Amino acid sequence: MNLVKAIVTCISILAFIVQGSAQEKEYEENQPYSSYWFVEDLLKWSPENDKDAKFNVSHVSLADRFLNDSINLNADTQEIPGVIALMAPHTTNFHPSQGFSTVKQYAFPFWQYIDYFVQWGGSANEGIIVTPTSFWTDAAHKNGVKSIGTVFFPPNVYGGKEKWVYEFLVKNDDGSFPVADKLIEVANAYNFDGWFINQETYDLVGDMGDLMQQFVSYYREKSTLKLVWYDAMIDDSRVIWQDELNNHNQMYFQNDDTNMSDVFFINFRYNEVNLEDSKALARQLGRSEWELFAGIDIQSKSFKTPVKWDMLYKDGQPNNTSIGLYWSNSTFDISETKTPEDVYSNEQKFWNGGPTIETRFGESTWLGFSDYFTPRSVVNELPFKTNFNYGLGRFYNEKGKTVSNKEWHNLSIQDVLPTWQFQVDSTKVKATISFDDSYEGGSSLFFEVIEDAEIPLYKTKIVLDKAVKVEVVSKATDNLDLDLELYCQLSNGEILIFPLKKSSRWSTNIFSIPANKNVQLSEIGVKTKGKGSAFLGEISLYNKKETKPSTSSFTAEIFVKEKKAELYIHFNEVQENIYHNIYYINANNEKVWLGKTASQDFYISDVSTNNGKINLITQSVGLGGETGKIVRKVLVVSKN
Repeated sequence: MNLVKAIVTCISILAFIVQGSAQEKEYEENQPYSSYWFVEDLLKWSPENDKDAKFNVSHVSLADRFLNDSINLNADTQEIPGVIALMAPHTTNFHPSQGFSTVKQYAFPFWQYIDYFVQWGGSANEGIIVTPTSFWTDAAHKNGVKSIGTVFFPPNVYGGKEKWVYEFLVKNDDGSFPVADKLIEVANAYNFDGWFINQETYDLVGDMGDLMQQFVSYYREKSTLKLVWYDAMIDDSRVIWQDELNNHNQMYFQNDDTNMSDVFFINFRYNEVNLEDSKALARQLGRSEWELFAGIDIQSKSFKTPVKWDMLYKDGQPNNTSIGLYWSNSTFDISETKTPEDVYSNEQKFWNGGPTIETRFGESTWLGFSDYFTPRSVVNELPFKTNFNYGLGRFYNEKGKTVSNKEWHNLSIQDVLPTWQFQVDSTKVKATISFDDSYEGGSSLFFEVIEDAEIPLYKTKIVLDKAVKVEVVSKATDNLDLDLELYCQLSNGEILIFPLKKSSRWSTNIFSIPANKNVQLSEIGVKTKGKGSAFLGEISLYNKKETKPSTSSFTAEIFVKEKKAELYIHFNEVQENIYHNIYYINANNEKVWLGKTASQDFYISDVSTNNGKINLITQSVGLGGETGKIVRKVLVVSKN
């Protein structure tokens, strides 16, 4: 069995692997799910006839990202080496649209190193066209990462059917492709950025290679959506993995003057000559070599996978091509406990490198990516606020007070996490994300300090034409011998130091960075002195008070079962960059958090009824943390 077939085998049994390890209970009857289809189902789809469609829309726009003043990372071409990550965080079917009620589901914290997120999935038993789940798109867009859906035609031996390819490539007399039009419609309706096409079904009859080229050309002409092409199908319709860009597959990358795909994902069995030749051909075609992505299959072993790094890196930099990661969520799969702490430890090893692994050729070192790729940042405008919220939690806190003690998982409300996680001397300080305490949300930063250290946190590009206010919320443990200082590095070389209060309770520190024209705030971090441990719960930057957001009125659809109910919440108005917190008042007259969303429609799986009523509260919150008025509504669920 060759490598690619082995990969497909794993995809076909994905439902058993992921569902068995992570799903802890059956979902409620009215749970909305993310979309997936066979071709004939896609052609029948519309947002109006899909009851779950409204829950699958991302309402977060793609953020601008930067490396420095000279490189525009939102350009149409890949100007620098990058990373595309194919992730399969759940089964194709029964993937909840807006999150889970458990922390034992995958959440991704290293967005700063990837340029494209592909929601990997699809199988002959479930469906072959898979959209990115809305909460994954929300998190990707917040970090300036493009979110991509998958079209997967399996090899015949794993259930692939030639008729699915024929249905996909149907061409009307007027030259249009109905499926291409539907793919464009879906991406625009759900607000994601394009499609990954992986055609591995063989024994096709007719000139399907030429028809596929026409399909891709039509898709490119009719939309600005991205397209990722996988190195499998060649020009004459056969499926023969080339492990390089060459004259058999270049027409799916660049065809005369037509840019056919933004990303060309090279199959995994390449050698150094393959990649050198691919680079040369890309340049000959007028394209950048960084738009070619050499695949690394890390599905089964994650950072324990043997990799021939010398093909990918040279002189401390990526060499010949960008990098494509297949199944980077294996950091979750290899975890025995599936706890956030264990998975995040795996993530740090995967992205930062360092572990020594045993291979059949002896020991080798997993190099990772953070030393070879410059992290991207989106912290370039005000207001900016982070509570280091990982996107899941065993509780939910507001200003240090617990307003829910239930587990939750929702990447829609993941904060922009630190740019550097955590490039420090671990003999001096151990820095991590803590899931044991938070000021806001379900997590915070935790420092265990052994010696004086400096911990870089965020790369920023904030113009100081006006004074900038900085708020920092921190808390020490019982040992108050530790001193923490916030440092702010300016683009003119100046470093401002602000000492943080010593307190065993969450304490707010407010500082001001003076106006300084033609100067930028370029980095924020923490300096430590002494020994001890402390939490960091918030960093907020602003130069004027954020306008209070208006809280939308809402309606609710109720599904009652015994003394509990499911709810569909619909907000009547949608504002960009405005979130809504949703609470209910329990039998003890306590406010309990049910969720937070930027979406117009939100699903709540479990709320208790109180004497036939549900007392709901909603409140809007802006990016800087400013809250709007409280809206209350009593839902009557039965007669007493």
